[in-house]
Amino acid sequence: MTRSVLRRLTAAAAALVVSTALLAGCGASAATPASSAGGGEGYPMTLTSPYGETTLQSKPERVAVVSSVDLDIALALGIVPVISPQYGDAELDPWEIDALKGLGEKKLTTYDSTDGVDYEAIAVAEPDVILATSGWTLDADYEQLSKIAPIVSYTGADGLSTMTWEQRTESAATALGRSDQAKEVIDSIAADFDAAAAAHPEFAGTTFTYAVIHPEQITYISYEGSDVTFFTKLGLALPERATDFSATSAAVSRENLDLLDADILLMGYPFGDEGLLTQSDLEQDALFRQIPAVEGGHYAVIDDAFASPLAYPTPLTESWLLERLVPVLADAVAGNGGK
Repeated sequence: MTRSVLRRLTAAAAALVVSTALLAGCGASAATPASSAGGGEGYPMTLTSPYGETTLQSKPERVAVVSSVDLDIALALGIVPVISPQYGDAELDPWEIDALKGLGEKKLTTYDSTDGVDYEAIAVAEPDVILATSGWTLDADYEQLSKIAPIVSYTGADGLSTMTWEQRTESAATALGRSDQAKEVIDSIAADFDAAAAAHPEFAGTTFTYAVIHPEQITYISYEGSDVTFFTKLGLALPERATDFSATSAAVSRENLDLLDADILLMGYPFGDEGLLTQSDLEQDALFRQIPAVEGGHYAVIDDAFASPLAYPTPLTESWLLERLVPVLADAVAGNGGK
């Protein structure tokens, strides 16, 4: 089992809260480190967070990370962390394996994050800086981590759930003295999306609903104001009823499955038998089968391997996901979904 699957089902979870919160990210302000030397990437540099401030005296060389998102950011910027978390026996995600190979490495030095952040292991690694732009337990970890090294975090009470992957990458890159690399990465991914959208003009204006079966409920993920930019950058659009849902009101009852309808319907079942309904249960439901998108073949299943990258986008996942999910979307638009 890969890290992303375990991350989805364990750390950060309350899965319902996590998935909806992480998709609420439009319009957030970036947690940009402030340089006391004034502008650019000068040092000393003050790193701010909701929990305090730490200072980088010089450009860091030894980087520790406390989440898979932060690992992806480091790798995308050409940095192999001195230590990173690993949940039990979880394997690296395929995009991380590819990135490591590109950097001439085969494996990472890790600590077991089953019981949370291992302060002792991180301290032994002697990092110059700790990336925690996606550290879900940073409120509890900050005091101990700040004794080890300066921390690149997020600013504002809601920064954890509202920063985009671009903002996290830019924030980390500023602290690491790699802003040029970050711009190259972000611009390259934007170009990939532009090319995919140009290759699929049928996406333009096509409305979509993305929903996930959680243990507690059917969750309408693509509500108005959510961060579903993966889809909208391809030209897809939210249906009008998306305004009826929000981060705090995203449940769809079995009696109102028709609310899921749009030009295309995308459903995720990442919890399998532990979900409120299995894929088989839902697809055999008479009300579900009567949804126009389903009847017309415009329904597609979001593979479990795609669910986590959609909820936890990083500079490594976007192009990986683009290559694999665009054909699924194209089939759904064409009426070949579910086949």
